[in-house]
Amino acid sequence: MTSRRAGSPRQILVIACTVVALATATLGWYATRTVRPDCVVAISKVTDGNGHNLPDVNGRVRSDKELADRAYQQAVDSGRCDPPRARWKQWIG
Repeated sequence: MTSRRAGSPRQILVIACTVVALATATLGWYATRTVRPDCVVAISKVTDGNGHNLPDVNGRVRSDKELADRAYQQAVDSGRCDPPRARWKQWIG
């Protein structure tokens, strides 16, 4: 004979409400993250013979990500690209 442990209706309701609350919180967190709309930017860099980035005029060596972020920000400032926005705003168009 097997025993069935379905739990009381109250326990099932509490578990269901907890799952729904966690799913809602996770979706809310994901939806409010800031994302960049599609935008094409170009970067250029000068490297040495080994492919390492050379410093700019201020003596700072910038990574490829820093160069891309800077190019994107310049495109946003000039109006060629849309600024970053919450992910849910992209969902609704």
